[in-house]
Amino acid sequence: MNKRKVLTILGALLLCSTVAIPQGSLSASDVEKIKQVHKRYEETWLKGDADGVRSLFTEDCVLFPPHGDTPRIGQKGLNEFWFPPNAPPTQITKLIVVPQAIGGDGQMAYAWGTDEVAWTMVQNGKTTTSSHKGIFLNVLTKQPDGQWKISHHMWDDPAR
Repeated sequence: MNKRKVLTILGALLLCSTVAIPQGSLSASDVEKIKQVHKRYEETWLKGDADGVRSLFTEDCVLFPPHGDTPRIGQKGLNEFWFPPNAPPTQITKLIVVPQAIGGDGQMAYAWGTDEVAWTMVQNGKTTTSSHKGIFLNVLTKQPDGQWKISHHMWDDPAR
């Protein structure tokens, strides 16, 4: 292959890779807002505030539950999974969400990290407690008003 062809191909590849690079990056303010979304996620669950939890997610959000369970789509899917009617009373008693990395381009972001959750459930007069540590991955989108909301949420617990 002659030098001219090689340079043409390299130039085209360079141009294509430049076009694919996001044009913005997360500002320090965006990173702080994304951290606050995760802090509010903890707080609303611990308060038992279902509307507060819902408000952190986009209307078209997607939940990817553990172990390859069926994805839940939109606020309707979120409600069916986390807040189904006639579900036994459940209270989150501990929730620690620790983002370990946050990145993105200023309009879309990701956060991944570890979590620890514990809850009690009352069914047929019997109270049971459960807990686990796990990992999560969130994709967030910046809203027109500048706030960030979770559009995709995936979590899992350790393999047993």
